[in-house]
Amino acid sequence: MSSSSTTVEVELKKRRPGCTGMFWRPDPTGATELASNNKNWPRDGAKLKGTTTEAKGAKWLLVTHVLQKGSSEWLAAPSGAAMPYEYDNHYYLE
Repeated sequence: MSSSSTTVEVELKKRRPGCTGMFWRPDPTGATELASNNKNWPRDGAKLKGTTTEAKGAKWLLVTHVLQKGSSEWLAAPSGAAMPYEYDNHYYLE
């Protein structure tokens, strides 16, 4: 497992129609339990801030904040929230 302490900002994008966003995934490193899957999960086009890590053979973002598309307010993500950089050839972070 490798990780970076540098904060990055990425956007949740998708390759095909379907869902309207992605529920939080638990921290793949197991370091922090997901506090909740509150109603502020990232919708299509949301921006996310956090640090990257490699775990379980994939690249992940350990999310600290989310900015929903059309909003100007960054909100704290729940403790232990994560997003894969690639999901099911559908969603991806860029």
